[in-house]
Amino acid sequence: MTASDNTATDNLVQQNWQRLWQPLWQQMHHGNLANQRGLQLHYSHYRQPGVSTAVVISSGRIEMAVKYSEVIFELVQAGYSVYILDHQGQGSSQRELSNPHKGHISNFDHYSDDWQRFMQHVVLPGQHQGYLALCHSMGSAIFGNYLLRTPDHPFSAAVLCSPMLGIYSGPVPFAAAMPLVRALRWLNLQLATQSWYLPGQGNYRPEPFHRNRLTSCPAHYQWLLSLYQAEPALQLGGVTLDWLLAAHQVMQRLASSGHSIELPLLVLQAGADRVVDNKAQQRFVAQRPELRELRTLAGAKHELLLENTPIRQQVMHWILAFFARYTATDKVSGG
Repeated sequence: MTASDNTATDNLVQQNWQRLWQPLWQQMHHGNLANQRGLQLHYSHYRQPGVSTAVVISSGRIEMAVKYSEVIFELVQAGYSVYILDHQGQGSSQRELSNPHKGHISNFDHYSDDWQRFMQHVVLPGQHQGYLALCHSMGSAIFGNYLLRTPDHPFSAAVLCSPMLGIYSGPVPFAAAMPLVRALRWLNLQLATQSWYLPGQGNYRPEPFHRNRLTSCPAHYQWLLSLYQAEPALQLGGVTLDWLLAAHQVMQRLASSGHSIELPLLVLQAGADRVVDNKAQQRFVAQRPELRELRTLAGAKHELLLENTPIRQQVMHWILAFFARYTATDKVSGG
């Protein structure tokens, strides 16, 4: 891509944000819901009158709902109501630790409990005829764990984008590092009341584009950084030892028990992902090949929904075509 092409794309992303995505975002309902541990969870939704099916978004680590404003716009244009929750400890939801930059959870079941509460108190009262899920990275692990723990869920199908079913660790197996993490956590408990950062991680600090592992699209990356700059309270840094141990536990659970998930799933894999483990995704799909479809985007980085235009167009085409198969046909009367 030439410098002029980059400039044109930069301008288009900013123009679309100002003309299309942000106005819709401002029209959406934004609210708060207390979880079972007393923390305030922030959510947003756009209910369309007469629309039969709702898409519920489960976002990834670090993410906040406004980051999905482009996706929300496209889903609304495609005829869906849309709901999204900021997971505990990120976005506009309340943090558990005194340092708001720490990506922390002590048990991944807390995320899934919050998702179930969100469904019961915010999503299902919308009384749509059908429900679909769009999940990214950590949000896929949260949703998968929710499915394991909630067999009577209302979902008809789901798309998992770059799902966190394993963590990319290069040539060293991820599991090999866990004994050291557990030893550090034991020391942490002896010396402090709150969980430490994983070594090498810290508070939010924007990476220059050439070092980012998320996207090959400069325009989307700069737009993302501008969102964090506009609202510093949304910023989130690295993960704690507790988060990593909890993530490891839920990924093991999905590896051993994921075959019991009966839901039709489309797994979209980023071919150049250096955040999550693509082999774990392949093993997960192989558990139930009659229900699970894997599609790989060669050269794509982790953030498929923030990638360059050709990749992103293909991703949205696959998502909407898959959702169309499971969209309820009966219209509803309310909005």
